[in-house]
Amino acid sequence: MIAIGFDFDHTLGVDNGLERKAMYAYAAELGQPLDPTDAAWRKRIEDLLAIFRAGTITMDDMLAHFTEALAAPQPARAERWREICYSLVDPLVRPIDHARELLDKLRARAIPTAVLTNGWTPLQQKKIARALGPDIAQTMPILVSDALHAYKPDPAAFAALADALRTPRERLWYVGDNPRGDVAGALAAGLRAVWFDWENQSYPQDAPPPTLRIASLRELETLAENTIAP
Repeated sequence: MIAIGFDFDHTLGVDNGLERKAMYAYAAELGQPLDPTDAAWRKRIEDLLAIFRAGTITMDDMLAHFTEALAAPQPARAERWREICYSLVDPLVRPIDHARELLDKLRARAIPTAVLTNGWTPLQQKKIARALGPDIAQTMPILVSDALHAYKPDPAAFAALADALRTPRERLWYVGDNPRGDVAGALAAGLRAVWFDWENQSYPQDAPPPTLRIASLRELETLAENTIAP
């Protein structure tokens, strides 16, 4: 029997820049509104979010760097930024086309599935519930990097996925959109890797090639039936 693990962001769901938009909203609350068309500020915010999502800095540190760069008259509070993020889940988070149907069909075929995602647990759980349905946590494991204390591409994150699915790594497939964090990380941990190339991105020449490449989740359903079925 095989099992399939999924990344969440840009694989099963999209949040349309939720955390970045929360930064802009919080800057306005702090009395330092930013122009969303300012490319330099957008890059600065994305860089801060990237190192936060990778576990390099804490949320408090990220917000401290942000407010220092803003020259805000008061420090940011992590609790308030979290509240803003939560308020944006319903208007911004959407499922990737065919995500819900795919998970239903895999479940019907008794193929174990799980989500392994970088991020902070409460927000990722809310995003997953919004995109895939509130009962999703009851039907498959949801593994989030901050709770694991391991961030993709760390092999420990993929080891936790294999343990959660009780599946030998050579029978475990991991689906994600990021060539380095998802594909290279899964391969280095002994899993098979499916690159979900739905955004038509170029694949890094120095990254190991995926086991399979798909451009839509419907292709994964076909592959599960014909290629990677037990």
